[in-house]
Amino acid sequence: MRTNCTISLPSVSLAVALAAVAGAGAGGCTVQHDSPLLAGQDVRLTVIHTSDLHSRFFPYYFAPGQVDKGLGLHPKPGQAFAVVGGIGRISTVIKCIRGYQSPVCDQLAPLVGPPAARAIHVDSGDIWEGAPVFNTFSGEVEMRAMSQLGLTAMALGNHEFDKGAVNLEEQYQRFGGFPILAANYLFEDPKDPTQPKLRKVIDPYAIFNVDGLKIGIIGLGNLSSIQGILQGGNSLGVRPLEAHQAILDTVSVVRPQVDLLALVSHMGLDEDEGVAAGDAVGRDENTAVAVDGVDAIFGGHLHIVLSPPKDLPHLDAVDGHVTGHTLLCHSGAFAKYVGRLDMVVHVGDPAVAGDSSRIVAYTYRVIPIDDDIPSDPDMDDLLEPYQFAMNRALNLNQVYAVVPCPANAGSCPKTQRNDPDGGDSQLGNLVATSMQVRHGVEADYALTNSLGIRADFESGPLNLEQMYNVFPFENTITTVSLSGRETQEMLDTVAARSAERGCRTQVQVSGIYMDLVCVDNDPECNARQDLAGLPHAACAKNIHIGDKCRQADGTFNGTSCRPLDEFTEYRVAVNDYIAGGGSGFTVLQRNTTKFNTGISLRNSLIDYIRSLPNRCADPSLFTNIVGVHCKDPKGETYDCTATCNGTMIDACAQQGLEPETYDYHDLPCLAADVNAHDGRIQTFTTVGQ
Repeated sequence: MRTNCTISLPSVSLAVALAAVAGAGAGGCTVQHDSPLLAGQDVRLTVIHTSDLHSRFFPYYFAPGQVDKGLGLHPKPGQAFAVVGGIGRISTVIKCIRGYQSPVCDQLAPLVGPPAARAIHVDSGDIWEGAPVFNTFSGEVEMRAMSQLGLTAMALGNHEFDKGAVNLEEQYQRFGGFPILAANYLFEDPKDPTQPKLRKVIDPYAIFNVDGLKIGIIGLGNLSSIQGILQGGNSLGVRPLEAHQAILDTVSVVRPQVDLLALVSHMGLDEDEGVAAGDAVGRDENTAVAVDGVDAIFGGHLHIVLSPPKDLPHLDAVDGHVTGHTLLCHSGAFAKYVGRLDMVVHVGDPAVAGDSSRIVAYTYRVIPIDDDIPSDPDMDDLLEPYQFAMNRALNLNQVYAVVPCPANAGSCPKTQRNDPDGGDSQLGNLVATSMQVRHGVEADYALTNSLGIRADFESGPLNLEQMYNVFPFENTITTVSLSGRETQEMLDTVAARSAERGCRTQVQVSGIYMDLVCVDNDPECNARQDLAGLPHAACAKNIHIGDKCRQADGTFNGTSCRPLDEFTEYRVAVNDYIAGGGSGFTVLQRNTTKFNTGISLRNSLIDYIRSLPNRCADPSLFTNIVGVHCKDPKGETYDCTATCNGTMIDACAQQGLEPETYDYHDLPCLAADVNAHDGRIQTFTTVGQ
């Protein structure tokens, strides 16, 4: 384990000093500065919180739903999209909170709040994966930008492993200027010198002295995703630890040394709530002790916003009275928001009996990151060479198809990855079909995990950047031979996992139809489970192989479809992640017939969409099949996609660039009836529905 840093800094120079700390080496560091004595006083502290940035370091178009609009993200009048995100804009916000003097900060003061007396910035992990910049530069851009922000500490996210543990170590050693923390992982010391030495670059905790206020930060990594990655065959040299015990052990070490103790977590909301002492009473009194000293939890992984934060009580194990509080903050994802928690912290005086350090008051605000916030020129200087190199390498503005908005529709439909009723979705059907019919694959059916499809197709021209948004991972198509019995076992597992997630299907399919029963009292399922000697559980039934199987009345078409035969062998197309056992697909993990085709899911989807017929030939039928690019004197182009009501985003004029208009009516048209939701997966929460 690397020696933990104790860093003593005045808050006004935190960003600069943290960058200096990075050069102190991996063997430990101490940076000293005279600090005021605060015992017995109430002092102010601001915690800036980001999470799940997922490489959204450049602004992007986003159509806000009701939740995002309620949090302050709105398109400009007459437009369907907001231009959100960008680490340059986040940098501006953080500089203003830290007291940077500029007219921009004066203008933004009503949005970001006043300058902070003391400020730290924590991130809850997953800065990597989710935009083309990561696919192109393997995390270098994100690591350099977060270091330039003066990030205080970061929890280790599961997506930091997406290009392997060696890449994580290399990128941090080259560009990391902040502690990465995970107290609930045990890092093995590899005998092979070529293997990653994560135990030398990842700590369980760090302690900071911010102008006299001693702050301890403990990191917590995600457990479920790491287990899935390990099952998927990615050897990380990481052994997950039981979170409660890890917290207990680390709090007992850190709490006596600090005035304020925070967890920076990538475990997820339920797991964060589970470490509250109030939730643990009656189960394990040692668990309650573990968080008695935890003042705040800054969480991530599930991409949600808690506004206001949850106030989690500590309950006495004997009579249940409230003995303290833990604040739980989640500040969203994809660089759409920055959370700001302002606290008044009472610093305990050891000379006064019972005078312990604690949070006595707080306020919280969510700061939306949109084009009302100018980008920080210093951050732009860092990013500009990468942006030009990426655009040249990938041609992100290349348009493949149009998601049309019918004239006079009132609102413009997306091609959605999730069905409101929990079953198959249009985008999921497109993805699975592209896998099934791909030349060289030609499977009986295809299946991919729903969470691997990361975004919707927004209305308008569909370009390469949106393809990367949908498939940020470099997954490939794998073929496997499965018997009908193995298919049944796999789909029963899917039903159980779907039941745990509100009966929303965890797979998308093509060439196969099924009912997912999310309860354990279905007579047909129970009879089959009794025969196999298995306990009653959620299951899949009415499984048919073929296309267009489900008829309007819900029955199955016996002409084009056939019931699953447990003794028949089927050729199946899946992605390489679940083929290795990721997300709990143990049936696939143990199968010995797997063949990785090397065909990218992203490329397969692009090729399939390009093969679709042109159905937008009459431009008068749709309002959004014309786009505009901005062209600068050097010939570089920037996409200014049309909104669904036909109004062009005025980015060209804002940049003083010349617009070039393009007519997309001769491209394939992803109307709502192309691979539409057709009941290939139906979910049921009540028997007999």
